[in-house]
Amino acid sequence: MMHKKIPAKVLLFGEQTILRGSRALAAPLWARHSEWKAGGTPEQQTGLAEMATYLEEQFPGAFEIVRFRQDLAAGRYLASDIPVGYGLGSSGAVCVAVYTTYATPQGEAQLAKEGAKVFFARMEAFFHGTSSGTDPLIIYLQQALQLFPDGDFQRETIPSLPLGWQLFLLDTGKARETAPLVAYFTQRFDAETDFRAAVCAEWIAPNDAAIDALLKGQFIELWQHFGQISQFQIDHLPPMVLPTVSDIWQEGLASDHYLLKICGAGGGGYCLGLSRDWQKTQEALQDWGVVAI
Repeated sequence: MMHKKIPAKVLLFGEQTILRGSRALAAPLWARHSEWKAGGTPEQQTGLAEMATYLEEQFPGAFEIVRFRQDLAAGRYLASDIPVGYGLGSSGAVCVAVYTTYATPQGEAQLAKEGAKVFFARMEAFFHGTSSGTDPLIIYLQQALQLFPDGDFQRETIPSLPLGWQLFLLDTGKARETAPLVAYFTQRFDAETDFRAAVCAEWIAPNDAAIDALLKGQFIELWQHFGQISQFQIDHLPPMVLPTVSDIWQEGLASDHYLLKICGAGGGGYCLGLSRDWQKTQEALQDWGVVAI
């Protein structure tokens, strides 16, 4: 059963590279969430009325549109601390919140017939035009998923990290646009032979190895592979590592207690961090917004 709060999602591994044959690993993120509340202003309801119309047109009979509109008229809104433009599935959380609140038995049957990933992709198309459906799927299932290049997925359980270790998010303070960064990576990968070879050897290989290490609880190997990814990204992907974080990124590589990599498209949003001395890492990054996950 869906909790009252709807989590965000975080992509742990596979950013950009899943487009080129790697695997990915993503999980629900309870440190950020959305939930329905009463007494909202029209500004707090932005997009929901338009979404009701979209669902009425694209999913006839699948949602209680009349009740949805009545609730909006009464001031119901979706309160959220999931930042937009940070790759944490803000639109996916809206889709799941609306589905779990307003889906009819017909809508539930439709989701079961189509598959949740396909159904949610069509819902999230309201926000993006196109969608893989992955973000709302992870949020809906509330379980980590390993994602495969062919679009398939399998549920995973991520083991607890050792004492003192911590996965965390670091806020760059800047929202980012995904499309230009995907285009940048795609253009270089397709046009530059040396870059393509480096991506395969120094990013895709350690990416898949890091996923296996994390899922198997092989934490020393996880640290090594995470460090390879971190080094490759700062060496070869300048648009994806903001100048404002490059110093602490390099300091992490030089330290023995934390590492950083891009989270999602890069170029802003959150960086994903791995610490093996969380207290020391928090002290080193005290001027930055860090969130344990």
